[in-house]
Amino acid sequence: MNLLLRSLVAAVGIPAIYFLARWGSWYFVVFVAAQSALAAHEFFRIAQSKGLRPLAWIGTPAAGLLPVSAFIWLSLQRPGWFLAAGFAAVALVCLAALFRENATDQALAGMSATVFGIIYLGGFLSLQVVLRHDPRFSDLEGFCWVFLTYLLTWSVDVGSYLFGSLFGRHKLCPRLSPGKTIEGFIGGMLLVVAVSYLAGSRLMELFDSSGALAFGLLVGLAAPAGDLVESLFKRDAGLKDSSGLIPGHGGVLDRFDSLVLTLPAAVVFRALIG
Repeated sequence: MNLLLRSLVAAVGIPAIYFLARWGSWYFVVFVAAQSALAAHEFFRIAQSKGLRPLAWIGTPAAGLLPVSAFIWLSLQRPGWFLAAGFAAVALVCLAALFRENATDQALAGMSATVFGIIYLGGFLSLQVVLRHDPRFSDLEGFCWVFLTYLLTWSVDVGSYLFGSLFGRHKLCPRLSPGKTIEGFIGGMLLVVAVSYLAGSRLMELFDSSGALAFGLLVGLAAPAGDLVESLFKRDAGLKDSSGLIPGHGGVLDRFDSLVLTLPAAVVFRALIG
């Protein structure tokens, strides 16, 4: 039943993300803003389960506004918009912490968790907007980079699941994710490199064969790292899922945890190859 639910959600979600990324502009920005805000909300819920006191009422909308500020920055070519939004969010966290009830109760931990959630989720997920709308690249190239990053991130998950289910014997990181195996990790690497070559090099023509190998390996490392980082948060708080919002998948953070680190990998890689 869980596999059926996951398949049904994927059958709806993958085409939706494809078309939103293809349309770009505010359609895509609103999607990323909602994704960022929901993921941040779930992160703050995890922090609260651990007994921390994050300023979620500031952190959640701040994370959602960072993709909007990134789009305005790219549209007007004014980097100050994006930087100002980040600085303003941190300043608001500091001011709000001064006037909250029982201000000295876990003030450092609560403020740190809030700022981390804003940057880690709102900031990193905003990089989708940067990939899509960087004026140095054509509209089609922007779409291809965004959807390829999603596609490769999904490929790591699929390859890891299939190889792990069929051949998994040796645990990869049992303290954080007992279900992950070294064999699954290798399977994810093999599939992501193949998809990077077929989709990124042959179909989209974003880079050559060596670039496909490099980008595939980079995403193959970043995706499980993002997954394990979220597992670290949940294990620390004693939770199984970040929420139950997406049937068969858990929460938004559960579904897009790998993407949080594959996006900066994609931005850095594209910058390096010019």
